[in-house]
Amino acid sequence: MGNVLTIYKRELKTYFTSPIAYIFIIAFLVMMAVYFFAINGFFQQQNPDLRAYFLALPLAFVILIPAVTMRLWSEEKKTGTMEVLMTLPLKSWEVVVGKFLAGYTVVIITLLLTVVVPLSIRSVIDLDWGVVLSSYIGALVLAGVYIAVGAWVSAVTENQIVALLVSMVLLLILWGVSLPQVAEVINGLVGRLGDGLSWFGTFSHYQNFVKGLINPVDLIYAFSMMAFFLILNNFAVEWRKY
Repeated sequence: MGNVLTIYKRELKTYFTSPIAYIFIIAFLVMMAVYFFAINGFFQQQNPDLRAYFLALPLAFVILIPAVTMRLWSEEKKTGTMEVLMTLPLKSWEVVVGKFLAGYTVVIITLLLTVVVPLSIRSVIDLDWGVVLSSYIGALVLAGVYIAVGAWVSAVTENQIVALLVSMVLLLILWGVSLPQVAEVINGLVGRLGDGLSWFGTFSHYQNFVKGLINPVDLIYAFSMMAFFLILNNFAVEWRKY
């Protein structure tokens, strides 16, 4: 695990010695605040709650997490350090996991900062802190899935902008395929295919956490998706050695 920690520290330092992490954190917090308090009109609602805030997180992740992951591997290729990295006495999976954890840390820090929102409105409404906690757990595992997808896309592309756009499209599909409206349309076109595909989408699993339900099936889904895309990432890195 020493090599994983070395890569993790290297990547995390890169994030915070460049504007990337700060831009991501500020953009995310501003976007969520504007949506929740202005567009969603929290203070104008008769029965305000935090549900809308947490349900907006997946779409915010779709837009902003690719900005965190796009440079993980594309930057190595651009600067020519990819080949040097692969000649070091490191296993591919150690580099993959180290980079993944660094990107994950940036998102975790961002989510921790959003705790200001429930803390600031607890005097206005009665919060069910159990539901708030489960929602944050759901957001954390959802972010892990999206970071794994974004990191894999970065590993198979040469350009950061391409990695950004492709990741956004894939995450949007992964989020949207489980929406009831989308599943209904797909069912109308191809039998019950929509119901089957919806299980693989992130929204249907994430909304259980927002309801206050921590279902082992949803956790297994999330960790399986993370593992799947990290394995794909590792294959992409191994392929470049040959």
